[in-house]
Amino acid sequence: MAVFKIKISKLVYHDPSSGFTVLRATDLDAGGKVNLVGTLPDVHAGDRLQIEAEKIVHPRFGHQLKVRSFTRLALEDEEAIINYLAAGRIKGLGKKTAARIARHFGPETFKVLEKEPGRLAEVPGLNRKVREELSRSFHDNLVTRELTLKLSPFGIGPETVFKIQREFGDQALSVLQSDPFCLVGLIRGIGFGTADAIGRALGLAGTDPARIRAGILHLVEQREHAFGDLYLPQDELLQASSRLLGVSEIHLLEGLASLLARGQLAAEDLPPPIVQGARIQALENETARLLHKIVRTPVETASRPRQEWPAASGDLSEEQCQAVEAAMLAKVLIVSGGPGSGKTTLIRGLVEVFNSLNYRVALAAPTGRAAKRIEENTGQRAATLHRLLKFNPENGQFLYQQHNPLPADLVVVDEFSMVDAYLFHGLLRAVSSRTRLVFIGDRDQLPPVGPGNVFRDIIACGLLPVFLLQNNYRQHEGSCIVENACRVNQGLELRFGDNKPDDDFLFLRVNDEETALKRVLQALSYYSSEYPADSFRLQVLAPMYRGEAGIDRLNQLIQETFQPGPFLCRREKMGFKQGDKVMQLKNNYQKEVFNGDQGRVLEFDAKRRVLFVDFDGLPVEYMIEELDELTLAYAVSIHKAQGSEYDQVICLLLPAHRRLLFRELFYTAVTRARRRFILFSDEETVSMAIRRSSPVLRRTLLQKRLLDLVESGD
Repeated sequence: MAVFKIKISKLVYHDPSSGFTVLRATDLDAGGKVNLVGTLPDVHAGDRLQIEAEKIVHPRFGHQLKVRSFTRLALEDEEAIINYLAAGRIKGLGKKTAARIARHFGPETFKVLEKEPGRLAEVPGLNRKVREELSRSFHDNLVTRELTLKLSPFGIGPETVFKIQREFGDQALSVLQSDPFCLVGLIRGIGFGTADAIGRALGLAGTDPARIRAGILHLVEQREHAFGDLYLPQDELLQASSRLLGVSEIHLLEGLASLLARGQLAAEDLPPPIVQGARIQALENETARLLHKIVRTPVETASRPRQEWPAASGDLSEEQCQAVEAAMLAKVLIVSGGPGSGKTTLIRGLVEVFNSLNYRVALAAPTGRAAKRIEENTGQRAATLHRLLKFNPENGQFLYQQHNPLPADLVVVDEFSMVDAYLFHGLLRAVSSRTRLVFIGDRDQLPPVGPGNVFRDIIACGLLPVFLLQNNYRQHEGSCIVENACRVNQGLELRFGDNKPDDDFLFLRVNDEETALKRVLQALSYYSSEYPADSFRLQVLAPMYRGEAGIDRLNQLIQETFQPGPFLCRREKMGFKQGDKVMQLKNNYQKEVFNGDQGRVLEFDAKRRVLFVDFDGLPVEYMIEELDELTLAYAVSIHKAQGSEYDQVICLLLPAHRRLLFRELFYTAVTRARRRFILFSDEETVSMAIRRSSPVLRRTLLQKRLLDLVESGD
């Protein structure tokens, strides 16, 4: 990062929605032409700036200065003032009128515009409309300048300043001075840390009640979204708040009491006393009531002797037939089974049998690829749960809910271990009193990416019938993948074959990161005719993002090696190319793409600055400022891969990943592979990963609330 003094010579491109600007300029110190890119609102030809910028090389446009912050240099000579005023900022103000203003006020021009705009009436021939436009434009620029000057020392760049001013206009400074934490959730990219920095920059006291409330809320929401916990013990919350905010306990207790009184948080004395978001408390309570009501509703008989089942159901084993019969007798049935236990065949059998009974069968899964897999195996349409329930982005609710129930007599949800608390609540609200539910998953997998631990909670409560699929069909076929998955799950050492390229489980010994990267690239190249690096049937997995052999570095190297085309656009250190395999990082209901969905980059519209991505046939547009929702997906985390299966998986478990390695994570990785699992690791690391069991016991209250309802008889 360096400081430059420059004079703008030409505006090449400006996006008014994001503030992104491309400029040509002259370096006033070194001489020569430079190209600038960045968020530079209200900058025009003739302006003189002092910029803080990073030298970058764009693959298409060459050397550029990426502007991080800027201030305007004082304009004192008449020509510079005329050029500034006539640069196109004010509609109807040309060079002749600008010259009259500059000659009338001379070096005092900007002082008049800032302090005494009424004096513009002194200029002959300057009509009222032009005077008002000039005064307003200059005032807007002052707001931007003042915000930038106050916030840039705290690492808040011009892009964020632009967003704040666009949202609040003239009131931006007063809003930030009174409560900067209103920005959290309102301005993309601003979390508690940034809002706190803004508040401190503008003189907000460390003990300000708004800061304390925002910090406590931030910690509760962080535990929910980053760790999946739906409550926190009060003492733990207060200790974490003290570390974050650096204030005394009395201030924290006052802040917590205020949040409870405002209805933003809720507290219960379990013991120990706990605190949770008021919204999640209401959601868990309603989820428990809905599930309890469904279970208590008398079930209509669906029994039919096996000899009358459709011929296609003859493929079912005895165990699978028993599972179908259990579904006929239960209002809600939970089916759990590991890899190769016949879950897919069971779903096909359920469809055949219940269709023959004239049941309206709806099939769903948490992810698009899991839904597509069900559809391919059953021949019946399947959808993601979000699409099944039809989310309405206008009101933030599902179309199907209690007053408009889902038109289905049987709903089968596969990969149910991935369903989080919010999605489960939405499903229960959408089913009618006569709908049967079958939840199919693997209880030994990791919990969902989203908050809660629904699958384990409803199994543990003991109120619902649970059918365990215990046969292992792929193991009977000699599958080393399935055998080793079972061994990992039981804490036993792995069985390795001869490590021939066609084996379904290969163990390739490596323990340092640099060698591992080379070996992964070699493996991708070796199998590229069968599984290209960008194929959705292949997935590289690793436990963590950072590090020499982390997910970020893997993605960068795989893209460089197997996707040689030019970058279409860039976001910070990540660039996107045509054909890139990408993943959505957060639920976006407006776009109908959700956390973990994978797609492929189609093209980039440079004029509109829009990236087009295909998600299973659905083209989705991303504005340049929305690219933080996407990441490259040649390599993904094991957590992000749950709920998906791939023909071939390449997995890295290295000593550098040691602190994240547990049996449950390793089991989830192995069970993602259908045909081949390639493990880059060493014996000691593998052994440690198998020995260390740390079931993810998230803090949830669904099980307790269900049992309380049973005990109360409600």
